Amino acid sequence: MGRGAFRIDHDLAAYEICPLLAFLNMQIPSTFFGELSSAEFLAEYWQKKPLLVRGAWPGFESPLTPEAFLALSSRTDAFSRLMVRLDGNHKWDVREGPFSKAVFEKMPDSQWTLLIQEVDRLVPEVREMLQVVSFLPNWRLDDIMISYAANGGGVGAHTDNYDVFLLQGYGRRRWQINTVPVVEENLIEGIDVSILADFEPDCDWVLETGDMLYLPPKIAHHGVALGPCMTFSIGCRAPGALEFVTGLLDNVLSEMDPEERYSDPHLKPGSHPGLMGDQVIEWAKSLIQSVIDDKAALTNLVGKILSEPRREAEDGPYAHLSFEDVFASGKTLKPYAASQVIYVRNPDATITLFAAGEMISLDASSLPALQALISVAGLKNGDFDLDPDFLELLEGLWEQGTLIFQ
Repeated sequence: MGRGAFRIDHDLAAYEICPLLAFLNMQIPSTFFGELSSAEFLAEYWQKKPLLVRGAWPGFESPLTPEAFLALSSRTDAFSRLMVRLDGNHKWDVREGPFSKAVFEKMPDSQWTLLIQEVDRLVPEVREMLQVVSFLPNWRLDDIMISYAANGGGVGAHTDNYDVFLLQGYGRRRWQINTVPVVEENLIEGIDVSILADFEPDCDWVLETGDMLYLPPKIAHHGVALGPCMTFSIGCRAPGALEFVTGLLDNVLSEMDPEERYSDPHLKPGSHPGLMGDQVIEWAKSLIQSVIDDKAALTNLVGKILSEPRREAEDGPYAHLSFEDVFASGKTLKPYAASQVIYVRNPDATITLFAAGEMISLDASSLPALQALISVAGLKNGDFDLDPDFLELLEGLWEQGTLIFQ
């Protein structure tokens, strides 16, 4: 590896075990937006316009060293991608992980980037960083993706379909953006990555460690590393209308009576056989309205869809032990992914829990423990007086991978 990037120590034994930089005293800033409160940010910037905040996270130290981050890509449960820009006309070498140490030892001094998605799922210290956006609902959060880039590394000018907070975690990165949302993308043809063909920035900034750039959906942006750097991307979820309605319909179809059919016992003679008539239209309308007008049923459908996992969970580090033993040992219990465990309060004071696409009814007395479980801090044995039924529920969710022990 050349001078432009970090050199991996050949004797770094921790490479094989995903080394972490000790991060025991994380100082979460009271606001992520400088002099703005979260309420002011939501009112003035959220989904409206970009915001650059200098020193958004004062004294920030990355939970992962660059070497540890490269090592993380060797894990089979890390969704990693390596992008190397080649000489020539927008040519890229894009590879999917996992990656061995030897891959990075052969990397050039510049023009490459390693990206790993869902690092918050893999590294507890990274997950704690979600506290800076705790003013957002959990279902709105996607993941924390981290990128390590050698000098000149980047992924080209592009847009995202969701809100994103770009925190500079190490080194310096130049960001160019165009503040006018892109209505229709014009992409470079013939390459494996989606890069805008006509990007013209109207803002140009260099971000230092601890600086943050917020971008609403469809804002074109281009980041280039000025020397080795790491960027933490806190991405938000934004369900697409087609995807969401398809999910709703799929759930409705699964619950419909397959024997129910259209009937017209009061049919009267008509003078025009080709005329469809209003009766069948009203019948179709009634089928749709039966779902839309029933708020409780619609709430249940939406909760199930929003909590569905994006991928199947893998066994955690304590899978060979019993739930009772691990919980009693003081380990912290948390959702596998923040968006997979959400709930609603019902008019009768009960709770409906949505966990990985499943709907579970709970008594109101379970709410404090449930809120602790979903919080960044998680749930520990002894925090609450848990009844046997709630403990059994936790064990079942742990066994299916919806909950994990930190």
